[in-house]
Amino acid sequence: MIVILYILHFLISLGMIAVILFQSEVGGGLGFIGGGETTFYKAKRQMEKGLKQVTVILAVLFMITSVLIFVIH
Repeated sequence: MIVILYILHFLISLGMIAVILFQSEVGGGLGFIGGGETTFYKAKRQMEKGLKQVTVILAVLFMITSVLIFVIH
């Protein structure tokens, strides 16, 4: 059980790192994917909104697994 929890915690942390790296700084992120600022503006905005939601979900899962690891030990 504890090994599975450690593996899950590690995978969540890797996912959080990847998602955070894809997010924009101040309006400049994902520019390398869609081209310019005017091109695919709505699609970029939806992608950034989705990345923020995934970040929140992964952060909550990370906190839960951290607490579970602490309680088990």
